[in-house]
Amino acid sequence: MKEKKEKRFMKSSLFEYFNYFLALSLLVAAISGGALYYSSSTLLWRDAIQNSSNTLNLIKNGQEIVLAEVDKAMEAVFLDSSFLHFMDYYDQADIYMQLQLRQRLENVVLSSDYIHSVSIYYASSQMILSSLQGALPLSGFQDRDFIRSMVEQTSNKSTVRTRFLPEISSAKEESVISIVKTLPIIQTGTPSAYVVINIKGNYLAQIMQSLSTNPDVQLVVTDKEGHILSQKASEEEESSDFGDFVSGLDISQFSEPSGSLFTKVHGVDSLVCYVTSVTSGWVYTYMIPKSVVTHSLHLWSRLTVAICLMAVVLSLIGSLLLSRRIVNPMHRLLNMMRGIDQKSYDSKSEHAKEIVQIERNVSRLMDQNRDLTTLLMDYEIQSRNKFLQRLVCGDEQISPHTMERLTYYGLSLPETGSFVVLLISMDEYSKFTQKMHESERNTFLLQLSERLQEEAFGKMGYQGYLVEAEPNEMVLVLHLAEEPVDSEMLPDSLRSWLRQLLTLLTQESTMTFTIGVSALHAGIEELSDCYQEAGSALRQKLVYGGNTVIYYEAVRPEAGIVMYPLGLEKQILTNFKTGNRDGLVSGLQEFEAHMIAHHARQIEVVRHYFLQLFSSSLRCVYEIDANLGFQPIIQQLRHTDLLEMETMQSMVNYMQALYELVLDQLEQKRSLKNQELADSITAYIDAHLADDLTIERLSEIFAISTSHMRKIYKDETGMTIKDRVSERRIAAARMLLGDQRLKIQEIADQVGYLTVQSFTKAFKMETGRTPGEYRAELLRVNG
Repeated sequence: MKEKKEKRFMKSSLFEYFNYFLALSLLVAAISGGALYYSSSTLLWRDAIQNSSNTLNLIKNGQEIVLAEVDKAMEAVFLDSSFLHFMDYYDQADIYMQLQLRQRLENVVLSSDYIHSVSIYYASSQMILSSLQGALPLSGFQDRDFIRSMVEQTSNKSTVRTRFLPEISSAKEESVISIVKTLPIIQTGTPSAYVVINIKGNYLAQIMQSLSTNPDVQLVVTDKEGHILSQKASEEEESSDFGDFVSGLDISQFSEPSGSLFTKVHGVDSLVCYVTSVTSGWVYTYMIPKSVVTHSLHLWSRLTVAICLMAVVLSLIGSLLLSRRIVNPMHRLLNMMRGIDQKSYDSKSEHAKEIVQIERNVSRLMDQNRDLTTLLMDYEIQSRNKFLQRLVCGDEQISPHTMERLTYYGLSLPETGSFVVLLISMDEYSKFTQKMHESERNTFLLQLSERLQEEAFGKMGYQGYLVEAEPNEMVLVLHLAEEPVDSEMLPDSLRSWLRQLLTLLTQESTMTFTIGVSALHAGIEELSDCYQEAGSALRQKLVYGGNTVIYYEAVRPEAGIVMYPLGLEKQILTNFKTGNRDGLVSGLQEFEAHMIAHHARQIEVVRHYFLQLFSSSLRCVYEIDANLGFQPIIQQLRHTDLLEMETMQSMVNYMQALYELVLDQLEQKRSLKNQELADSITAYIDAHLADDLTIERLSEIFAISTSHMRKIYKDETGMTIKDRVSERRIAAARMLLGDQRLKIQEIADQVGYLTVQSFTKAFKMETGRTPGEYRAELLRVNG
């Protein structure tokens, strides 16, 4: 009977239909599988490129932020002409100035967490001024080989190298990224000196190591020539020595600022993504083998859908039945949604401490990502404003790259045509800053900026841009015509609009404004001349009065009359802002020498120029800190006193007394603020011992950078924040150990330790005994 049934089944139409169904199923499976494989591979490549781009942009943005802080710290060197004339002091055996300059160089290094050391090489005299070794000949300098190799290079571009300093660094494996610049910054021919800035190389390595990437991924940072600055190699490959070229990869293939390509690296087909930094020119490369990207596709091709589904179901069932790692978080989430107190649940849960630690870490990562996004946005805005300020002040050399940056920032300004610059100054700005809160003042300045842009670019249709030059001044750059005009006279339409603009600003605000207007100039490269002329016109406010429009053509000096020394004023105010008392004395002496050389017998001109310096200095006081409470000091210093002085020396002494008085008040105020900050941090630590008291968390609470907080707290208390937290937690634990009703676990929770093991380790390091041994000793003493 069975054989007959089998034969009937083999010969029946049912078996035929079964074959058709099987063939159709195989065909559908092959077509759908191929389509899924193609779409999945496309998505995998796209995701790999996107992830690599995000990783490279994170590294690039972090590096640019660090380089921006280094440039800011190094401004004290590049803006101080004393470093350029160091050899004069050396030849004159001026030991005091040599020690002063070395101290300033050391202060620059100490002011930044990223600078390892700074050296200045004077090529003509073969001398070195180093923050580590002081002033010495090149032959006695420990890093002389690098200096000699740098001088032998014929390229005028900055040299960037990552290298080890075994004879200088405290750690043999410590590396630095050396950046070479020249003194002066803008020069032709052979520079007077080379500045070698050694940046700590571990910051870039830490950024790269902190990123979670595939073990087979290689991250490489190089300069334009292909020299390795830092890298994160795959686990199977050894890292190359710093200074070698990138092996197995041709950097010249990177023709665009960013992109990706498929090529062979060490004979392996790989995906290579790259991003080039606009500011530094560094190239960031992300390399991953093709087999790693498509690894998941190979796995899926070897397994059937049924086995995958079965594995997932069995894994889920096994996890649900054999552990509570899935049930506990779900139960905790439901309790949080219902508003149930978690303290009782946390004390009973087996994995409560682990969950709390995970939640803390996730919350901290989310806060750091938000802070990084905000920081990058602020950096973009600051970079744009700094570039536009440099362009109008003449510090930016006009090139095709400059025009590309203008286009990048949304400005379509032609290189040729007629340009004019307006300097809009707020009269009585000091009273305005005293009456309003900082947030209200910022809101007003933002509304003023939007109003000016609407009037100039919206209603009048001018091309140009608006940027804030000083806290009380805004620079408005206008492009009037495509072709340069023959006359420097301003058109009547612009004069009429300026009068209307002044009336409009006065009506919409409680203060008055003064507008300084330059003459017409042809070409964007003459914007600096326009800016100087507008500044000269604006400084005549002492003569013309406020709430008016002052044209440069009305105040243009006659032939033979020397203009006001704006460069010397800028040097004096820069030293004033940085608190450089020696620089102030030197600047005032140069100012006095300029007056003697050009206006020795014109006491009225000298008095007028000192009045301008007095006005600029008072404005600088509020730029330093508008909330320092300088009103009693300002009342003691009146410009009428200068009007009564008959000698130049008395005017110089008067200005020097003003600077000394303000700087003394500033140092006293800052000292009090630092002490208050340190006391607030200590009070917060005492009141929140059970909370997260890491330096990162405290910096978020007190809105201050971690490095600045560390320095202030150590200077004011003599202890680090980490030592203070450990001291207060152990002191509190000692008190609690006297209560026998409390368990060791409960005491660890109350003083901020997540586990008993970490609490025991910290307690033993501090006291030399475990918590149990300390409690037993207390019982013996008190028994």
